[in-house]
Amino acid sequence: MTINELKIAFLGVSHWHVPLYFPGIPEHTITAMSDPDTEMAQKLAEPFGCRVYADWKTLLDQEEVDFVFAFAPHNEMKDLALELIKRKIPFSIEKPMGMSEQEVCEIAEAAEKADAFCAVPFVWRYSDTVAKLKESILNSKIIHMSYRFIAGPPSRYLVSSPWMLSEKTAGGGCMTNLGVHFLDMALYLTDSDRASVLASSYQYNKEYDIEIYGSSLLQMSNGASLVLETGYAYPMDEESKRENRWCIVTENGYYTLAENCLEAREYGKDVVRIPMSTDSDVYYPIFARTSLEDYVNGRTPRASIREMRTVRHILDEMNGAAKKIN
Repeated sequence: MTINELKIAFLGVSHWHVPLYFPGIPEHTITAMSDPDTEMAQKLAEPFGCRVYADWKTLLDQEEVDFVFAFAPHNEMKDLALELIKRKIPFSIEKPMGMSEQEVCEIAEAAEKADAFCAVPFVWRYSDTVAKLKESILNSKIIHMSYRFIAGPPSRYLVSSPWMLSEKTAGGGCMTNLGVHFLDMALYLTDSDRASVLASSYQYNKEYDIEIYGSSLLQMSNGASLVLETGYAYPMDEESKRENRWCIVTENGYYTLAENCLEAREYGKDVVRIPMSTDSDVYYPIFARTSLEDYVNGRTPRASIREMRTVRHILDEMNGAAKKIN
């Protein structure tokens, strides 16, 4: 079977990431979609001419599906993932995959027993930006990293995913939604298998019980330090959706990435400026197509439940450290 022959379903299509996946999906392969908001689902399904269901279980009962792209409120992710594993359907599922490390571990154990295929969209692993950094640009040991990713205000989720603004259904705010990408990237770039949380501080407002701004200090298992800053605080406009700034310090250089340009400063060399994308949105179709190709060719996904479990453990520690001081 090739990816062009797959019957693909999208579950939970009111999630804001869903349209980013579509350019990576082979033509005529999407056969069904589901979402409790059937009006929104119908609009998304119309260009594909596929069937729409209000309930994902009904879709799975009535459709023959070869691969699923799964989206859901975080408090429903565990049940969704376990059902897909039970039905032996290969799938991709959004992070954080559950409300806690314990839930992710339950999914991981079930997936291991069933030898299930599950990809997680830690999309920076699928980017040429991170590939170039790891393979050719960062030529000495990383000793410090700083990542700042500030997205638009929390009110933007009221349009399609209001559950994102409640701890009961989302489990957390900007760190759960945004920070996990950079935790995974820090582990990947430093070849670390764990990280220790040294400090974490979250900021809240009166309207929502999830953090709208967070900062954490960690130490990777390779010895590098990491400062991670995320927030729902960026006043968006038509040209600019977010702020994304990286700083990586190595034994031999200092590298900054912002506004699609990497500036590399290495001892004894001229400053080099290299065009590089800082827009993570462009990597979702690459993730989608690569995941399908990995599945049909019997390859393990670049980011799987194993990576998600490691990141979820760190995130739980960060959340716990922040709660102690709030």
